[in-house]
Amino acid sequence: MPAARRLLALLAPCLLAACVNETVIPQATDAPGPARPAAAAAPAAGPVTAYDGRYAGTITLNPDRTRACPAAPREQREITVRQGRASFLIVPQTRQTLNGVVGPAGDVRMADTLDRTIATTGAFAEGRFLGEHRNGLCSYAVSMTKQE
Repeated sequence: MPAARRLLALLAPCLLAACVNETVIPQATDAPGPARPAAAAAPAAGPVTAYDGRYAGTITLNPDRTRACPAAPREQREITVRQGRASFLIVPQTRQTLNGVVGPAGDVRMADTLDRTIATTGAFAEGRFLGEHRNGLCSYAVSMTKQE
């Protein structure tokens, strides 16, 4: 018994300390809450539409001697930007499309909805899109021009 009393004597201060830090949950009332700072109420910016349009161009395989990658498509590919949302039809036969949102500086990351390792990153500037397409470990250069 003396060992049990000794253990209880050692644990008693810890148990009491745990009770002291309990948080009281405030009662729900109809009274207005504390005022929020004005900066927190700032409206979100709308979509970036400066880069809206259709871009067409080529995809080129970046050389890599350590792995065998599929060849780049011979046909041109297109990126369409509407209301700041970019869509890249990467495989027309299966309608595989990469999607992303264009940032204020023209930067974008378009990714596949099912496989996030298939993605194209780059930037729109002066009527062009320059970027990199990655499919797993394979890398391709993307160069497109805005179509009028």
